[in-house]
Amino acid sequence: MALEGASGTSDGAVKSNAGDFATDDGATDWDAMWSRGIERGQAFDCSRTEPAFERFLSARAATGRGASALVPGCGRGYALASLARAGYEVCVGLEISNTARASALEHLKTEDVPSTAVVEVMVEDFFAFAPEEKFDLCYDCTFLCAIDPRRREEWARVYANCVKPGGILVSVVFPCGDFEGGPPYALTPEIVRDLLAPVGFEEVSLEETPAELYARGRLEYLHVFKRSA
Repeated sequence: MALEGASGTSDGAVKSNAGDFATDDGATDWDAMWSRGIERGQAFDCSRTEPAFERFLSARAATGRGASALVPGCGRGYALASLARAGYEVCVGLEISNTARASALEHLKTEDVPSTAVVEVMVEDFFAFAPEEKFDLCYDCTFLCAIDPRRREEWARVYANCVKPGGILVSVVFPCGDFEGGPPYALTPEIVRDLLAPVGFEEVSLEETPAELYARGRLEYLHVFKRSA
């Protein structure tokens, strides 16, 4: 798989696009974490795509030419590679840190990505993200739980602007519980449902992940929503 800069257009390229990004304290902390070094399997990194999401993709391949997917907080990009292998031809990951982007690009060089797919990693503030074209699928995993709960309604509104009518949002609900403090902040399926319903998402399915498929050794759910037409 070829690795190119933001201006590259060849098939199968992994592109980077830092763009203009004004870092705040959160971005600085995130960059510092990556700069110190995050090993595979450490902290939020589970060293692979979440098994429950892999199972979901194996049962639901992308349909239609040019199918697109978005992964905010993509980390090393495991899910981007899985989406590309599942038939998504445009796979965009967002990160808030240049160091995280560099780690993703380095890892993606090792992934088996179809030559027809373009995987793009951008340094972008999710809350300011306004894509020209909306996505067929968005994947949220260890992202909502990292956000200050005061911004959760804003999180939902941004996704409503990112998912095409009829498109889907897949959320891994983790960590589950009612504990205080964070990040990560506690989530429940009810919290996610109540955030997304007012902005035009319909619940498609909610499945408790079998223990043998836990990505991080604890209870999680795979929650799927469809954007209203």
